[in-house]
Amino acid sequence: MRDYTQEDPRDVSASKLGVNYIGLDGTIGCMVNGAGLAMATMDIIDLHGGKPANFLDVGGSSTVDSVCKSLQVIIDDNRVKSILVNIFGGINRCDVIASGISSALDILHKDAKI
Repeated sequence: MRDYTQEDPRDVSASKLGVNYIGLDGTIGCMVNGAGLAMATMDIIDLHGGKPANFLDVGGSSTVDSVCKSLQVIIDDNRVKSILVNIFGGINRCDVIASGISSALDILHKDAKI
């Protein structure tokens, strides 16, 4: 039996969405599709002096709602100062990703740096 009270709330939220999420200690949030692209993205951030705040793989069957809620998980991390979205268009429809980002910003009324 899983005890959600013993887990990081971000991990729990992401798990309920069905996305792969690992919280890290940096300030640059990452939304990526595909684990390999996510790892390469985090490596590039680190190479240029930044620190990734998370590993979030939205997968290949994203919807506007799942992208919106995934972005909310990232934005809810108070350490996140900016968000890098790196989506391979051959896996997901980029218009769906863009609509999900727009929806999240409308809901949260935040000026996130994406």
